[in-house]
Amino acid sequence: MVCTNMKKRIVSIVLVLVMALGLMSSASAELDTQNPIKIGFEGWCSGVDAYFGIVAQKVMEDYIEQVNENGGWLGRKVELITMDYSKDFSECVNATNKLIQMGCVAIVGPDGDPFAPPIAPLLEQAKVPAIGNGIVTPQSTLKEDGVTVTPYLFRTSPLATDGCEALARYIYNELGARTVATLTEKTNVQSVYMTEAFEKTFEELGGKVVAREGYELLASEFRAQLTNIMMADPEYLFMPAAAHKEVGNAAKQLAQLGNETIKWLGYDCWVFPELLDNAGPELEGSLIFTAADIESEMFDDVRALYESKHSDLNMSLHIWAIYALDALKVIENAILTTGSTDGEVLRDAIENTRDLPVTTGIFTNNPATHAPSGVVWNLMEIKGSAFVDTGIRIQ
Repeated sequence: MVCTNMKKRIVSIVLVLVMALGLMSSASAELDTQNPIKIGFEGWCSGVDAYFGIVAQKVMEDYIEQVNENGGWLGRKVELITMDYSKDFSECVNATNKLIQMGCVAIVGPDGDPFAPPIAPLLEQAKVPAIGNGIVTPQSTLKEDGVTVTPYLFRTSPLATDGCEALARYIYNELGARTVATLTEKTNVQSVYMTEAFEKTFEELGGKVVAREGYELLASEFRAQLTNIMMADPEYLFMPAAAHKEVGNAAKQLAQLGNETIKWLGYDCWVFPELLDNAGPELEGSLIFTAADIESEMFDDVRALYESKHSDLNMSLHIWAIYALDALKVIENAILTTGSTDGEVLRDAIENTRDLPVTTGIFTNNPATHAPSGVVWNLMEIKGSAFVDTGIRIQ
């Protein structure tokens, strides 16, 4: 009897301890839900090109609102903290430091190549992964040796340098082009690297770059450069501008100079309705490569929600905002599949992401470049002041 009573007492004590631990665990879980999972976003959110960052911010906020309505991540609410670095390229360092200090477990951004190299060491030191939504050249996620990938900086935006090479091959092989000119923003490494990729591929095929002209950030006057280009008489003019305003101004000025033969070439950053409002007729017949058609029905749900909530902004939905949403979903997947917000754990999960459904399709990270794999480029043409998908795919 003594042994039996003793056993019953031990069992009772164990049950009490289990219940107590359960209550403590439950209490801890409730406390955790009071501390949101903080995700940072750093982008160009003010000034003349504010549409890049603001639209991306709103699209992510809309998605996070839906996430929180459905219980958040790991039972915790999700909070997006936005930092604007539009005043100066160096502001990205301050923005990154602030987001890290505020406890962000991951960051969406930056949205441009000039901002990537300065923040990579900060991310590595703090062990906070970031996924850029506008980093489009391979050099921007490599260390100084030009070979080693920066461990904590990724991207959902495709490598536009690959698109430049594909475009050069297409106009040479399929359209018979033999002469081109380039107009490059010399103060932007993104524009410089894209020009180099385009020129190198075209020349290796046997083509000739007859004119190389440049301009600086926020330039609005291009007549001197365009006069030189017209004298060289190229068949095509490639302008990998980081913002559509420069393209519109240059196109109108080339037309005013009397151009009737030179055709324009561009990429994703051209694809804004505002560009066609400004210079649609002058850009008639232009060819543009893009990894995704923003008018595609695959974006209808995002577009409908954005337009219903943010029509007052007078800013169109653009592909860089979609890439930001893709980045957020990659981070979400890393957190939910690992059950962790630890930076090293998330970094490893992001690097090994395979076949993940995102807004633009299926995302697989390439560990060698920290860029999406398997990108197929759409060739678009400006017709009747509209962006028209030609149905041609180039790789």
